Amino acid sequence: MNLNLWILGAIIVLLSALNTIFWGYCIRDLGDPQLELSFLFKLVFNKWFILAMGTAFVAAVLSYAVLRQMGVLAGRFFLSLGAVATVLACALVLGERPTLVEWIGILLIIAGALLIGRW
Repeated sequence: MNLNLWILGAIIVLLSALNTIFWGYCIRDLGDPQLELSFLFKLVFNKWFILAMGTAFVAAVLSYAVLRQMGVLAGRFFLSLGAVATVLACALVLGERPTLVEWIGILLIIAGALLIGRW
């Protein structure tokens, strides 16, 4: 796998982590979601929501480039590192505690990405 794909993957992982952080702050700002017009109005104009949507959009667009280069099977597995970034961002920034199953999943995803990356 070439260096450009690793850089692109690292950017996507970073955007995934930032997206998680932005969603966490959005939920802290607005509280529990409600299906009311006033809540939706506050949501759409919330700075954390805007940042969360922006990072999700850019990560999705960049993901298409990875999938095109690597193919769907290998690319999707490589992009699963975003889930690792999500769990770690929740733990480090938002103070959540990953379970044992989540830690095992993180290790399996990293091992799989390393194995796929060697092909």
